[in-house]
Amino acid sequence: MRAPWQTLRGYAERLFRRACPAQDPGELIRELLGDLRPEPRQRLVFVEAGCGPATLVLAEVARRTGARVYACDLDPRKFDELRERAGDPLDEVTFLAGDSLHGLAQIAARHERVDFALFDSVPSATHTLREFLLLEPRFGPGSRVLIDDAALPGARLLLGPRRKGRLVVPYLLASPFWSVSAHPRTGGSMVSAVLDAIGARSDASYEDPGWVDLWRAARERKLRPVPV
Repeated sequence: MRAPWQTLRGYAERLFRRACPAQDPGELIRELLGDLRPEPRQRLVFVEAGCGPATLVLAEVARRTGARVYACDLDPRKFDELRERAGDPLDEVTFLAGDSLHGLAQIAARHERVDFALFDSVPSATHTLREFLLLEPRFGPGSRVLIDDAALPGARLLLGPRRKGRLVVPYLLASPFWSVSAHPRTGGSMVSAVLDAIGARSDASYEDPGWVDLWRAARERKLRPVPV
């Protein structure tokens, strides 16, 4: 049996969905990459962990900007499905089959800079953080990232879960060099970030405001003296 608060939350989420219908992730990607222009000396590089409809949008932007697109996915059948859906060989896209961590490591070894990365592979917070950390040394000023299934700390009434961003979003927020934005009505809830400048990585003193009091209270309980 559901608790009263669960019923109320479910009702509120249904109202939110009706009042704020989901936006197309493709539109957000076009917006994030709208000001990119072809680079005369270095080709733009777009990376996607977990391919899907967004791959076609990235290929579209690549035709305008001359970018090179990499799409990593465990299921190689998706590659042929996307080509068939597009009615195009998608020559702008290099498909990498297998674990995204292996594919991203290959990309990082091949390119000095990554201009855009979409993290949308397996629904795992730790896996998504590892994906980000593999590419982090390749991000430079102006690089953008987009994380699916993600939200800012304390967000409520989301259209979907936020598993993939539970670790990487606080990591981004802990850095003064990333400008982080929430897109709760895009897809199932997404978060984007733009790297403003190169500097130290995340601040180890940062605490997710939704969890800081929880762990401190738990530690205090453990440290209480045991009655003799």
